[in-house]
Amino acid sequence: MNFDLSYAIRQFPTILSYTGMTLRIAIVAMVFSVLFSLIITIVRYYRIPVLTPVVNLYIDLFRGTPLLVQLFFIYYGLAQLFPIFVNLSGYAATVIGMTLNTSSYMTEDMRGALESVPRGQVEAGLSVGMTDLQVMRHVILPQAARVAMPVMGNEFISLVKNSSMAFTLGVREIMAEASLLGTSSSNYFECYLDAFIVYFVLSKIITILQNAVERYLNRRGGAVR
Repeated sequence: MNFDLSYAIRQFPTILSYTGMTLRIAIVAMVFSVLFSLIITIVRYYRIPVLTPVVNLYIDLFRGTPLLVQLFFIYYGLAQLFPIFVNLSGYAATVIGMTLNTSSYMTEDMRGALESVPRGQVEAGLSVGMTDLQVMRHVILPQAARVAMPVMGNEFISLVKNSSMAFTLGVREIMAEASLLGTSSSNYFECYLDAFIVYFVLSKIITILQNAVERYLNRRGGAVR
């Protein structure tokens, strides 16, 4: 095998240009994952009847099956069962699948963060007339966010990397472009090396930003105490 460094350098900007789509998928999926997993976590935290068994079943299903299978099921399978999904785009299917998959894992991390808040603080809030919702908003969530931040940062990195599966649904992102260029030129190694570097750099940048946010939250937490 002959490694063509010049080809890898020439194609790097092209593959890099699809970083926007990769980040778009990851960011949108992350936002929906946080919101959805927070709802699920609250349901499980307060053990709401009827809803709790439903969300537990959902968690078991999405943690017990591969993400790629879930994406295929949503994009190809649902259209056969429900006509409304016939026009579902590959991008939308990817975001839905990644949101459902990530939320099934993130909710467990969020539950641990909520339960890390001392019960005495919760009881103190209730004793001064605060409602459960007010206690959740003003007492539990601010402290839990600081605990959950490292895990959420790791989940976002996973979303960025897992977005590479979107190319199987026809979404043109980093991995898809690398595959197309590799197929058209037979320089697979060079194209996949470019993709490897882009994903690695993205992960490092996100890690640096995550550490900065953690330090900021810890300083704020220390000031409050």
